[in-house]
Amino acid sequence: MKRRDFIKGTAAMGSIMFLSSAATAKVKGANSRLNVAVVGWGGQGKYTVQILHSGKDSQITALCDVDDDRVKKTYANERDAELFKSLQPIKKFRDYRVMLDKMDKDIDGVCVCTPDHSHYPISAWAISKGKHVFCEKPLARTIWEARELKRLAKEAGVVTQMGNQVHTNDAWRTIREWFDAGIMGQVEDIYAWTDRNWGFDQPPVPTPKVPDTLDYNLWLNVAQYQPYSSQFIPFSWRGLRNFGTGSAGDMACHFLDNPYSAFNLGAPSRIYSDALPSKDFSWPKASSIDMYFDNKYGVDGVVKLHWYDGGRKPESIKRVDPEFLKDPKNRNCIFIVGTKHTMTFQYTGSGVRLTDRDAQVELMKAGKIPAKTIPRNRFPYNPQADWANACVEGRMSESNFEYAAPFTELALLSMISCIHPGRELRYDSKSMSFPNLPEADKFTRSLYSYRSEFLPSAPKL
Repeated sequence: MKRRDFIKGTAAMGSIMFLSSAATAKVKGANSRLNVAVVGWGGQGKYTVQILHSGKDSQITALCDVDDDRVKKTYANERDAELFKSLQPIKKFRDYRVMLDKMDKDIDGVCVCTPDHSHYPISAWAISKGKHVFCEKPLARTIWEARELKRLAKEAGVVTQMGNQVHTNDAWRTIREWFDAGIMGQVEDIYAWTDRNWGFDQPPVPTPKVPDTLDYNLWLNVAQYQPYSSQFIPFSWRGLRNFGTGSAGDMACHFLDNPYSAFNLGAPSRIYSDALPSKDFSWPKASSIDMYFDNKYGVDGVVKLHWYDGGRKPESIKRVDPEFLKDPKNRNCIFIVGTKHTMTFQYTGSGVRLTDRDAQVELMKAGKIPAKTIPRNRFPYNPQADWANACVEGRMSESNFEYAAPFTELALLSMISCIHPGRELRYDSKSMSFPNLPEADKFTRSLYSYRSEFLPSAPKL
C-alpha cells in the first residue's frame, strides 16, 4: 500500500496518524546540508529560493508551483534569470502531494510559500511525511488550523519556522531591555497602523477562461470551488475570506511581533472593532481594532493595543507630534506609550528610539542605555536561514510553531472581531470561544468543509 493511501486510511480515527519515521524526523548532521523543497516558488517563494540556494546549510532539491506563467514572470529580469538557470537541473512539480511521494527520500524540509488557505494542508502533509517545515506568515487561515499545526509538529518532532522576518531582528529584544531597565515605566498603549486595505466591495467577476498555465484546482486546494477570476489571482486573494486573512493577517504578523514578544502578551481577553461593513465573501477594507491584554507590564495590569488598517490612523498619541500623524507619508508605523516615555521603531524590527530625542541623548550621555543582555539571532531578518541552520544543528528555531501558532491567533482574532463590529468580544483562549457571543465561535474554524484529497487525513473539526 502506498504511504499516502495508508495515511488517508486513518481518516476514521479523526486526525493525522504519523508513521514512525515521521515521529522521529531526522536532523541533518553538523557537516551536512538540508535538502529543501519550495512550494510556491513562483511568488513569495522566490526570496526563499534565493536565500536557501545561496546558504551554507541548505540546498534546493525540488520546486513546486501551480502557475507556470507566474514562475516565468517572477524570474524574468536578468539577475533572477541567472538564478532560474542555475535551478534548471532541479526537479519541478505542480502538485506537492506528487512531489512528496516521488522524492520522499530526497527531501528533508519543505518551505510553504503559498496563499493563506493552503498553508495548513501543505504543512500538514509535509509533517505527515516527517519533513521539517518553514511556512510563510500568517501560519494558517483559522485559529483551529494554527493550533493543529502546532500540535502536529510537536508530535512529529520536526523543526518548524514561520516566516515573520521581524522576530529574528533586534527590536523586541531592545524593547524588553529598555523596559526592564525602567526607561519606559509601564505600558499604557500600543499603536500600530498600515495602509494595506485588502478587501472587495463586490464579489470578484469570473474570468471566462482559466489560463492554460494555471492548475486552478490545485490552487484552490482545500477550499470550496469558486469561479476563477483574475481579480483575486495572483494577488488580491488576501481580501477574500475563503482564501486570505485580510490586512491584519497580512501585516500584523510583522507589526505586532515586537510588542507581543517583548511583553509576552499572549491572547487578548477583550476585543472591540470599528470596521467597514463585513461581507460574506470579503474582509472589510478598513478597520480600527482595540485589544486588551491582562499583562503585568500594563498600567493596572492591562495592556491596550490599537490596530488600524485601510489608511486609518489614531487621532493622537502621547508625546507624538500631531503633524507626524497627519503626514500621508507615514503609512506604516508603530508606537509604544509608556508612563515615562513613548517609543517607536521600524515595523521591520529595527531603529528603536524614543520620540523625545533630547531625552534619549541624555540617557546616552549618562550611560543609561541598557546593555544587550538578550541573545541576538545569528540570522537577522532572515528566518529561512535561521530555520535551515536549526535543522542542521538540531536546535529549535526562533519563530517555531509553538510560538507562531498563538501569535498568529492574535492576528486572526482581530479579523473575527471585524465580522462583529461595534460588539465587544470576550475571549476564552483555553476553550477557543467567545462566552459573551457564542455565535462568533464558528469563525475560529473553517466555515467550509475541506476537500479531503488535499489533506493527509480527515481533520477532526
